[in-house]
Amino acid sequence: MDTLILAGLLGIVALIWKQGSHRTVSAARWVVALVCAGLLKYHITSGLGLGLTW
Repeated sequence: MDTLILAGLLGIVALIWKQGSHRTVSAARWVVALVCAGLLKYHITSGLGLGLTW
């Protein structure tokens, strides 16, 4: 999970470094944010399914 998040953030940094268009950088940020939220939801619900609590 951490590797996917780091890869997404490094991809955004690469777009910024190459002076990518504002639309592309913004879209990449949203994609990474949604993927992170999805992975976090999966991680939390699977932990709660094992009987773990917050």
